Amino acid sequence: MEISGAASVKARPDAVGRVLSDPAMLQRSLPGCQSLVPEGDGYRIEISIGVAAVRGTYQGLIRILRHDPGAQFDFEIALEAPRGYVEASVRTTFRPSVDGTEIAYAAESELGGTLAALGQRVAAGVATLMVRQFCDGIGREAQALSAE
Repeated sequence: MEISGAASVKARPDAVGRVLSDPAMLQRSLPGCQSLVPEGDGYRIEISIGVAAVRGTYQGLIRILRHDPGAQFDFEIALEAPRGYVEASVRTTFRPSVDGTEIAYAAESELGGTLAALGQRVAAGVATLMVRQFCDGIGREAQALSAE
């Protein structure tokens, strides 16, 4: 499954980069993130998702592939839950905009177990919702940095 799009954040690209560099701010930005612990070249994560058929607590790893603060943040994520698994590769880029920063994203993912039975349309809708919530969280954290 592939999704892509863009979101606007009312903060400068360097503030967005700082949010993505700080585990505490990154955790607060991720919807439902209960735990985010640095490990190797990424993080061990526990996240609770409360949306439709994907509802549940997922555990896994985020591996950072490339992080150029304020310009790019690429990562892979692998999550497991009793209902199945999600693996995704995500590319993001940041560009200054009139109101702050435009975050462009593209992701390729694979679902397994009973999650795979959701259908691409439902899964893509849930993924897009979560990405938008994540971008909103990044925006809140980055705005707070800018206000300091």
